[in-house]
Amino acid sequence: MISEATLDRLTFEVLRANVLELREVPAKVTNEQVEGLSLKNRPFLYASGNWGPGYLMIKGLVGHKVLIRCLARYLAIEIAEKWPVGIDFVAGNVTGGMIPGWLVSEELEILLGRRIPFVYIRELRKTGGQKELITGIQKNPEILPNSHGLDMEELVNFAQTIINGAGVLREAGLNCNKGACILYYDNPVANKELAHAGIEMVSLITLPRVIDVAERRFTHPLDLLREYRQFLKNPLLWQADRGLTRVEKGGTK
Repeated sequence: MISEATLDRLTFEVLRANVLELREVPAKVTNEQVEGLSLKNRPFLYASGNWGPGYLMIKGLVGHKVLIRCLARYLAIEIAEKWPVGIDFVAGNVTGGMIPGWLVSEELEILLGRRIPFVYIRELRKTGGQKELITGIQKNPEILPNSHGLDMEELVNFAQTIINGAGVLREAGLNCNKGACILYYDNPVANKELAHAGIEMVSLITLPRVIDVAERRFTHPLDLLREYRQFLKNPLLWQADRGLTRVEKGGTK
């Protein structure tokens, strides 16, 4: 098991890479007013269509090769300890899960002592899926019908993408009840949705840990970190209290 001190050190390295951005969102703002706000006051629109005051650009860590490899290695250790059996291949969700997923599949081969093929899944903001949405599976003798896949993301916030990815794999005649990510927001909405979809998660670090480490290390303004923690307790209530409503077509921005 990875020590708490090691996880805190890894979290600090992520913060040092400047991937956490926080914004001072007004107490009251409507969807229509968002575009008129300055960038520092504009809430983030997540892929789920929900709004929030912060975002971690974990996918941007692909530009930090030493760090992303390190994170993938430690995540693979967590996965191998939890699931020494029951993973036949790794599926990385486009775009954020592709490179971490590939790296994790490589590390799992070493840790588990067997072949762990890799595929990637496209078009995950659309519900449902078809076999052609999975690249790397066609005529692949290493991935048989009913094989068990691990669905990979760089981060999981409201969990829509990873749930859709699991659905694509299932509709292709494969099994998927396991998910993994580098960063898990660990919010109650995602926890409920993942449980309903029958997906168990493994993550390396969580957003509460990120906030804790950022507060101790003074990497970001404390008032904005406190607001981010408040958002995490009940993201939908935070959104509703400000007058924001979910939009049908999300996309982090």
